[in-house]
Amino acid sequence: MADFSPGCHALDHYRVNMGYNMPVKRIAALALLLVTAACAAPVEGRPVAAPITTKAASGEVVRWMNNFCGIANYMIASGGVQVDQPPADPAAAKKAISDALGRVVDVLNVAVHDLEELTPAPVTAADAAVEVVVEPLSKARDKFVLAKSTVDGATEMTTDVFSSVMQNMTEAVSVMNEAVEKMSVVTLPDEFKDAATQAENCRK
Repeated sequence: MADFSPGCHALDHYRVNMGYNMPVKRIAALALLLVTAACAAPVEGRPVAAPITTKAASGEVVRWMNNFCGIANYMIASGGVQVDQPPADPAAAKKAISDALGRVVDVLNVAVHDLEELTPAPVTAADAAVEVVVEPLSKARDKFVLAKSTVDGATEMTTDVFSSVMQNMTEAVSVMNEAVEKMSVVTLPDEFKDAATQAENCRK
């Protein structure tokens, strides 16, 4: 039987230097940026004063914003997905890592599906905010799926297997970093910002 300890050490190194739960925390950061883009009404180049009055947005837009923020809330609530120190038994460790990756994939599957359901938006301009997030989340999900498939398809958890898994996870985090940068310049139309103050999920 192959020595499992090199793989465990590789995982420990990843957890210490990058944090195994970093990918899902990054999702939470994306979700927070989504809500910020919807609710903070940023104006490039100068501070934004709080509005004195808020227009009543249409019911359709309020429902859209409520669903939009609901997805963000779901991702934030799922931010605790992580894997603890793998068990000493190779088979148990393999299952623990596969299960943890599976939970991340499940979160991303739900988020991507629900975001795609938001298009077309009541106002076409809002579709861009969804597209900016869906693309990187889909790519990240695919990387996690590949990582899980690598674990599930391995007969033993060797160092090479761990290296492949960590490579896919690192690439997933990189994709999400790019998404955070893109989200920093994305805003929603004014009607959607007004709707955010009326949508229950956006006030949570």
